[in-house]
Amino acid sequence: MIKFKRIQSKLFVSYSSLILVILFSLGISFYFSTAHVLKKQASESNLQLSLNLSDKLDSQFKYMDSIAERVISAQPVKQLFFSKSTDTEVTILHNKWDITSMLFSITGTPFQFYQMNLFDLNGHFVKFGKEYDVHDLDPNIVRSKEWIQPVLQLDGKRNISMPRLNDWDNSESIIISLSRAFSEVFGAKVDSIVEIQQEYKEFENLIERSVNPANDQSSLNFNVYVYNSEGDLVYPHQPGNTNLKDLSPFYWNSIQDKTELHNTFTIKNSYNHGSESVSYTRSEFTGWTVALIQSESILLEPVINFRNDLLFFGIIILFITMIVTFFVSKSLTIPIRRIRKSIKTLSLDTLNPRLNNNVSLNELEELNQSFLDMCDRLKSSLEETVSAKSHEIQARLFALQAQMNPHFLYNTLAIISIKAENNNQDEIVEMCHNLSEMLRYIAVEGSKSVTIADELDYMLKYLELMKIRYMKQFNYDIDIPEEMNDIQVPRLLIQPIIENCFKHAFTQKPPWNIAIKGVYTAQSWKITISDNGTGFDKQTYIQIMDKVNNQGFKYGEEAESLDRIGLINIYYRLKILYNHNVIFEISNDHNSGAIITIGGSRSDGGD
Repeated sequence: MIKFKRIQSKLFVSYSSLILVILFSLGISFYFSTAHVLKKQASESNLQLSLNLSDKLDSQFKYMDSIAERVISAQPVKQLFFSKSTDTEVTILHNKWDITSMLFSITGTPFQFYQMNLFDLNGHFVKFGKEYDVHDLDPNIVRSKEWIQPVLQLDGKRNISMPRLNDWDNSESIIISLSRAFSEVFGAKVDSIVEIQQEYKEFENLIERSVNPANDQSSLNFNVYVYNSEGDLVYPHQPGNTNLKDLSPFYWNSIQDKTELHNTFTIKNSYNHGSESVSYTRSEFTGWTVALIQSESILLEPVINFRNDLLFFGIIILFITMIVTFFVSKSLTIPIRRIRKSIKTLSLDTLNPRLNNNVSLNELEELNQSFLDMCDRLKSSLEETVSAKSHEIQARLFALQAQMNPHFLYNTLAIISIKAENNNQDEIVEMCHNLSEMLRYIAVEGSKSVTIADELDYMLKYLELMKIRYMKQFNYDIDIPEEMNDIQVPRLLIQPIIENCFKHAFTQKPPWNIAIKGVYTAQSWKITISDNGTGFDKQTYIQIMDKVNNQGFKYGEEAESLDRIGLINIYYRLKILYNHNVIFEISNDHNSGAIITIGGSRSDGGD
């Protein structure tokens, strides 16, 4: 056997090593040469894209800045803005019309911005663009805006804000504004601001159209980030995205120390442990930095796919090599392997193996025939043993099935006698009928299973007799779906559990309650019997569960020690019918009483 393995191994290793060396050499040389070219082309393309995008953003802000400068430098606009007219309402309306007309002449139409606001610290406020109005605000409201003081401190220089909610209305629109401070007289202390607003979605659309003209998000293989001069993330503006918050500082830290206005470099991402290409452009006008991040694994995906295809075809070739090796050594190794496999998987279900070893080696044929003869003898011996044990178990089941608690018979006859003395003929007839039907039910020979409907009928007769005995001391509730009536179960399955309630559970004062509930699903059925008695004591519970869980326990070994048709008897009779799909659970209710659930799979016991 060892010799055959050596031959097969040498053939496999020789062919496999040659193929692996060829594939590895071709794959490595192609991968590195192609990867270098792709990286260079992608870096140049991404750098050019970042330059174009930065230029487009600069153009937008330069336009906004030119509007702000023209407004500040327009002396008529300043005179009307700073005029503190207290004349009639008509005069005030004329002033509003004049300042609006002048702003129209400066900006022209259509507007390339969202809103223009002119205001001073005293609350004088002019709206122009999306809304037109001239009114006064509470000065405290103006001074409360956090971005006002930084703009005033720049003393007329432009200030570009981060994306934020519009301060002056309730639209909750996100805007970016360019602001300049100015004064009524040149050289005086600045106390007024012109703010040119643009909706953030305009910048967002500009960026997305620039990086993806086809407007197909699935085609993007890189991420775009835009930072202001302080490293705060301008785009994408998604506060709920914790991933962006985690990654954007990482990329900014790798860019901020670079002195070049635009460049491309490679970094090692500590988050995903992969290499990434970073192309950035820093604007001298806005101070914003546009960064394009591209994963090298995505960039090299075509090369990686080719490498994987090469490996796939290599595996196919290796598989063909294995087949060749297999057929070369088949005549020597297959017969013994089949015999070994049959011995390893030998069980009661596989005692008739079909090896069919058509070989020309006499020794293997003799070994094969000896193995088959051994299996035949083993099967005959096991069948005899199983048959004898089956008859023994059935005999015990018949004996247990024929049992009936003599005390129950004595008590029932005594009650009938009392009823006769009191001339209760109708109740006597009913009790005699129920008792005779119960005796007939348990006297049936054979181990043929019955339906749940038969078991319920037998149980009801027992309960009616117990109802007469205990009168109003106990109640019962039965809820069994009609679909369960035809399910096959062992005879005397439910009534013994009810009987145990009266014998062992109901030791406290009445009233006593018994509930029988059925559950029927597509896979299984269950019947749960619960009472309000004393429940299982710890020792009894452990004893029952040890026998249920002990797979080595053989039914009937302790039957002589049982003083009743007990739960173990019910469990093993269910197990004979439902094999390993039997349902058997016992527990104590958290209030009082015991809960017993029995059942099985619909595919085993049979509907």
